[in-house]
Amino acid sequence: MAHKLYFDSAATRDSTLTDGTIGNPAQDVYSFSAGSTISNEDRAIDLQLTANVTSFSGSANDALQFDLGSAKTVDFMAIYFQGTEVDNLRVHADDASSGETAVQHAFTDDFSAGWNIASFTQASYRYWIVEATSGFLSPAEIFFGEALTLPIDGNSITINKPFNSFIASSYNNMEYSNKIDNEAREWTIQLPIITEENKTSLELLQSYDINLYTFLYYDDSEYHTVRLAKPLRFNQVAINTYSTTITLREEL
Repeated sequence: MAHKLYFDSAATRDSTLTDGTIGNPAQDVYSFSAGSTISNEDRAIDLQLTANVTSFSGSANDALQFDLGSAKTVDFMAIYFQGTEVDNLRVHADDASSGETAVQHAFTDDFSAGWNIASFTQASYRYWIVEATSGFLSPAEIFFGEALTLPIDGNSITINKPFNSFIASSYNNMEYSNKIDNEAREWTIQLPIITEENKTSLELLQSYDINLYTFLYYDDSEYHTVRLAKPLRFNQVAINTYSTTITLREEL
């Protein structure tokens, strides 16, 4: 079973956005040129899922470039849609802000409502570009990063549904308890053995996202929007080998 964490390890939310177009797609030689082609492009990194990027046309090969400030290692793009879409897209990367690009992934499947993940071979570039190749893309959020595969199986995970309660007492001191929130799942993931590399990735997750930003947990069947519920603590069990417990709380 593959359990994974997808978080914004490339700090996409701090990137500089430039809209434009991808030229010469029919010749399989792709190049990005800046231009005012897309509307509300800032919504792609505003950390909100309620408003979409607009005027993102596949017929015009519109493209949105993310300048990460420096080369970042990336092996996936996460894109959120409020509803199902039948559009297609390509993910490009480049060392320069314009000119010929390197295609990383062509997404030709229909998009489901919610989060969709495009995975590809790990690469390190400063500029990452999303190109619409058919229809009109209307993403609410996009981010890039390096996925973290958790070295576990399903037996290492417990799921709880904590909730807040309002406690009241009657005149004869009888207590009544009422749930005041929707139940949100909480995953406790025990990692008895992780490598130094795993530890570094988890420390990066904690430094970027602890209780400030949401990220994605894939439980081998679906994606969940979560937050770190507790700080990570690492115990060294051998040379370059550690253990820890991750607690994730569902974001409703």
